Amino acid sequence: MKPSPYKNAWRYYRELYVAGIAYVAAVLAQVWLHDVPFEEFVRVFWAILLVAVKCVMLLVGMGAWVFAKSFARGKGSFAEKWKGAKAHLSKTVDDYMSGDVFAYALVGVPVLFAIDFFFVQKSLIPYLNYYSWDPLLAAWEQALHFGFYPHEFVIPASDALGLGLYYDLCYYFWFVVLYLGIGYNLFMDTDVKRRLRFYWVFFLTWTIIGSAGAIWLSSVGPLFFHDFYPVLADPYTGLVRHFEEAGSQFPIASASRVWLLHWATNGQMVNVNGLSAMPSMHVAIAWLVFLYGAGISRAWMVATLVFCISILLGSVYFGFHYALDGYVSILLVSLMWWGVGKAIDRRYPPDTKPLKRL
Repeated sequence: MKPSPYKNAWRYYRELYVAGIAYVAAVLAQVWLHDVPFEEFVRVFWAILLVAVKCVMLLVGMGAWVFAKSFARGKGSFAEKWKGAKAHLSKTVDDYMSGDVFAYALVGVPVLFAIDFFFVQKSLIPYLNYYSWDPLLAAWEQALHFGFYPHEFVIPASDALGLGLYYDLCYYFWFVVLYLGIGYNLFMDTDVKRRLRFYWVFFLTWTIIGSAGAIWLSSVGPLFFHDFYPVLADPYTGLVRHFEEAGSQFPIASASRVWLLHWATNGQMVNVNGLSAMPSMHVAIAWLVFLYGAGISRAWMVATLVFCISILLGSVYFGFHYALDGYVSILLVSLMWWGVGKAIDRRYPPDTKPLKRL
């Protein structure tokens, strides 16, 4: 008798469940110790609901693509093409939902619910370790760049090439890349070891880099330096001036600045997003998607590398991050990618069979 794909999926994902439960427990302990109001903490459940809705939207989108492709390739009248596409979609859905990939996706998705507690954790950063690293990070990045601050050459070069609006759009498109990466991994990738490697590093990126790292290296970033260190000389006055003068051209970055500062100063303990610079989650996820894409196809590799570089430059251009934030994220994600890959190779046989998608 063939073993259940759900049983096999559980065998691969059970350690992630343990890690996820441990992370949730750690966040809940902080919520309890700091007396976080329940009406603020409960927002995490809206985030979990949104993840579930996005998974359904992805499946609907996949079905719409199958239907549209079948309809476009069909022959005969409109009614005949519609009927043929509808029959093809029905068969594809039946095959997909009885396949291995869908089973692994259903077992894997709950780990995303644990990752959603990241947003509670991030909001608690100033209560756990108030922002203090910015002066040191500013000095380090100046020393690392031969006495210059990275924005001093990123801004002029980017403006000369007219890249400001492009960076702004990249910051918005980052969410699309995030969802495409995790969506492809859970609902389409047939390589068991590759999908497990990505998912483990994805989880560790949010919990180690985004939570533990952000608490330890608590910082606000160049754009907010003067807001949180008013008695210190601000080395980023030129960057802030440039942002304020050109901000109307960049609606996404401008709105992000307003909301991030509002959330950091509105007196609520848990917000939609917390203020944190080091390490950069934007760069970390973009680099992880590049490492993942490099194992899928050359086109994915090139596209995701260009995107990651754009996010790194954009984070410096707008001042949301020190360049050092991105460098550290790239280094840490690379180490985790290597280490998790080695661990998976030791744990699972090299001839692990691919999953059945359809």
